[in-house]
Amino acid sequence: MDAPLNLTASEVNHRSALISWQPPIADIDNYMLTYKSADGNRKELILDAEDTWIRLEGLAETTEYTVRLQAARGLETSGIISMAFTTGNRLFATPQNCAQHLLNGESLNGVYTIYINRDANQGVQVYCDMTTDEGGWIVFQRRQNGLTDFSRKWNDYRVGFGNLEDEFWLGLDNIQKLSAQGRYELRIDMKDGQESVYANYDKFAIGDTRNLYKLRIGEYNGTAGDSLTYHQGRPFSTKDRDNDIAVTNCALSYKGAWWYKNCHRANLNGKYGESRHSQGINWYHWKGHEFSVPFVEMKMRPFNYRSISGKRRRSTPPE
Repeated sequence: MDAPLNLTASEVNHRSALISWQPPIADIDNYMLTYKSADGNRKELILDAEDTWIRLEGLAETTEYTVRLQAARGLETSGIISMAFTTGNRLFATPQNCAQHLLNGESLNGVYTIYINRDANQGVQVYCDMTTDEGGWIVFQRRQNGLTDFSRKWNDYRVGFGNLEDEFWLGLDNIQKLSAQGRYELRIDMKDGQESVYANYDKFAIGDTRNLYKLRIGEYNGTAGDSLTYHQGRPFSTKDRDNDIAVTNCALSYKGAWWYKNCHRANLNGKYGESRHSQGINWYHWKGHEFSVPFVEMKMRPFNYRSISGKRRRSTPPE
């Protein structure tokens, strides 16, 4: 039986490599692929006869691996072909945002540690959205089931609360420090059943605690309508810190905390499921003031992410 040909490694980074080959002419039942690191750690895989590539994941950094491949049919085996490759270093040893984790080769949505200004002593756990609009987003707010109370006081909003895997607010201090690392963009995703819309702002930052976390956003684009520009330049308000310009306390009246003005066009920290006027999770230009949006995520990423990311790691076999 002839052996497979042209065993090669491509798309090699610090954690993974794409291994590909040409199949033998003979009919086969399967392949046996083994890969072994320089320190002797060895793994063996049985692959289908139709396979011509596999991505090896969970590799060690800066390590040489030897790959061996042979075909099998019943008890008969082909000759073995082999090759070696060496994994590299991560692009970013201390990623300062989710985009840098993505550029490091991480591609799954979930909780990651990022480091403010790449300082190893300033690690913050965040939820990274690695799939929406090419990924790389730091999610800093999520509403989805009403299990977390968002009618909270100033200190709670300052430090953050909730569960990163469920409903949460990342904290004004964290949001301010993260958005101060460079130019960031803001995306807000909202869903109602099968209907989904988004609002994107090409600049996003908030002031520090002395400036009461004032909101600064850029130009809008999207499908949700622009309900946030009304809040441009406003300080943050909670039920125990009234910084709005209304006669009443907006946060107390509308069961949330926000960059209220007089009072709101958006109220994404409002009361979950509340349909009374302006009391719920509102985005005026999509559903008005008498509909509480059942799913919301607020997220940010570096504005220049698209230009520095280049082509994403391919998830399809080589031509």
